[in-house]
Amino acid sequence: MMRILAAILLILAFLGSPASAEQAVGEQLLVPWPAGWKKVFHEGKGNIEVSELVPPDQSVNEWSEMLTVQLVLGPPKQKAADLLKDRAEEFKKSCDDVGAGPVAEERSNGYETAMRAIACTKSKQWGKGELSLFKAFIGRQRLYVVSRSWRGEPFEKEKQPVPAEKTAEWLAFMDRVVLCDTADPQRVCPKDILK
Repeated sequence: MMRILAAILLILAFLGSPASAEQAVGEQLLVPWPAGWKKVFHEGKGNIEVSELVPPDQSVNEWSEMLTVQLVLGPPKQKAADLLKDRAEEFKKSCDDVGAGPVAEERSNGYETAMRAIACTKSKQWGKGELSLFKAFIGRQRLYVVSRSWRGEPFEKEKQPVPAEKTAEWLAFMDRVVLCDTADPQRVCPKDILK
């Protein structure tokens, strides 16, 4: 069973304390923390804050699966879908070849969101293939991006490098990621997550 991490981004970014989540007021990104996973990286530079988690037997440099949460402080300057289109363009600079699925846009709990899978057949830096599923949220004063990533042997763009079960797991995970606001009745935080 997954333990829920309620991150009050900006003040209590990714503390992982459910008790803190209960006391929080305002906009929050609620992210399921996979059982046994550990935080291996956290950095805040300027207006960007990033946290990375991996399974227990992996590290920040040697991983095959990773969960990344990024926030950009300040009023968002672009739509969620445009951000994910730009992300695919960034991949092209560091990959031999890139495949990207369509951008899926929706409103989630009153917030603009977008989701997209992006594949890097072989990273120029690491020499490995990567597949990531991104979900972006446009908050009132922040932009939030959550990604689940796989890294392994290089692959052909037309071939899925992970099993269908892993893809289904990632989609179910992203369904549980919620942006909410305890002070806004139109953007309610799920009660079962805050317990």
